Amino acid sequence: MGRLAAVFALAVLVVTGSGCGDDGDTSAPSDCTPIEDGAFTLVAENLAWNVDCLIVPVGTEITFTVENRDRSVPHNLSVTGASGNHKTDVESGPTVQTLVYEAGEPGKHLFVCDPHAGTMRGDLWVEEA
Repeated sequence: MGRLAAVFALAVLVVTGSGCGDDGDTSAPSDCTPIEDGAFTLVAENLAWNVDCLIVPVGTEITFTVENRDRSVPHNLSVTGASGNHKTDVESGPTVQTLVYEAGEPGKHLFVCDPHAGTMRGDLWVEEA
């Protein structure tokens, strides 16, 4: 029975996120990459983004350049926040796309590649200046 309890406890940790996802966080981690001048290049390579945490002041219009370096692998950028979901088309690489996103509401927004949402995801923190 001890082994079964351990397996159950592990399953609960996995299902609840164990520190991942929206767990009530109210401020960005200190190692987030700041978006300067409202522009940022996200690189998709080897089924991963080049960053997993970004930070920007509230009210910033962000121009994301999405550089898909994975030959013949489909990627896109989808950003979800209080203003809804904004996304590029799914395209096989290599390719470059652009997405403009208005960071109008403070809080944690999500950026993800829809076809690889399990591994290609990150947080966009929109904070009061």
